[in-house]
Amino acid sequence: MVAVLLALLSYMLWGELTAKSLLKGGLVAVVPNLVFAYLAFRHLASDGVERAKALLLGGHTIKIILTIVLCALVLSQPSLQPGAFIAGFVITLLAQWTAPFFFKL
Repeated sequence: MVAVLLALLSYMLWGELTAKSLLKGGLVAVVPNLVFAYLAFRHLASDGVERAKALLLGGHTIKIILTIVLCALVLSQPSLQPGAFIAGFVITLLAQWTAPFFFKL
């Protein structure tokens, strides 16, 4: 959601290229985290502590590899503003990390 809002705002202020770069940065931050959440939490921890630990470790490994691959793919595109891409990536990650402080459940 943060990446989409950033892209819409930047489209109005700076244009299409900046908006696409911000959106790509946000997606590179979100997609690996979604994959991690799926892989790591598809089984209950009550099924076994060792299995849960292995799933968390495997999910984290795939998340890191996927983040590197997606960053390399996106940064190799000729029509990209690297500063906007990195800003979208960092702002989206910061939004994910700080969400528990703003939305206490």
